[in-house]
Amino acid sequence: MMNLPAAIRTLKDESEAVLVPDGPFPFGIAADRVEARLAELKQEAEPLFGTELPPRTVTMRVCYIDRGPVTNRRYERFMAATNHPSPLYWLDPRWNRPDQPVVGISYRDAEAYARWAEKRLPTEEEWERAARGTDGRTWPWGDEFLPLHCNSREFAADHTTEVGRFREGVSPVGALDMAGNVWELTTGDWEGFGKAIRGGSYANPAAFCRTTCRWGIDPDLKGSTWLGFRCVMDLAKARIYARPA
Repeated sequence: MMNLPAAIRTLKDESEAVLVPDGPFPFGIAADRVEARLAELKQEAEPLFGTELPPRTVTMRVCYIDRGPVTNRRYERFMAATNHPSPLYWLDPRWNRPDQPVVGISYRDAEAYARWAEKRLPTEEEWERAARGTDGRTWPWGDEFLPLHCNSREFAADHTTEVGRFREGVSPVGALDMAGNVWELTTGDWEGFGKAIRGGSYANPAAFCRTTCRWGIDPDLKGSTWLGFRCVMDLAKARIYARPA
């Protein structure tokens, strides 16, 4: 791979993005590994966990992914530049601190933000590669669940926390908040129903915050306090719309 900066600063939304290298990585998980993790956590199996199967090898193209989910601060810049409508809960002090992830949005809102920022939403493969690296780990930091490494139900915040608060939960590529806080939108198909979301949220227990866990939402609906997004910038655009961080 060519010599690329490990992180860039994207110019339109003034955010930091980290390099996701090209090459193969393990995508998905085997049933026995899911069962082992659930036994360790003393958590019940859910039918949706079956959509993570089977494990396979996927080959990635290089890209840059936002270090954290899009915040209210960044979304406000987008609204000011485009006159895009504000999300639900925009005036609610429980959800509208500048560095909390933006919530109350739909897939269509996230797409509009990404277009404005000269980015796009990640594929499931890109999201999972950024979250788990190439060693097949269960959570971004490893195979043991550590409740102080992410904003899951075990942390008991009962709301979103500021993006980047859980520095110990950093992923192998340097991405933050890829477990818990908010589910994140991807372009993936969810069982023919809607768009796949990843990462779990503050409202979910540890089993839902695993790097392979998948769920889905109707792309036209919005209003959840547990749903956010981060963006990806392709290498060609990074050469024009970004600078090394």
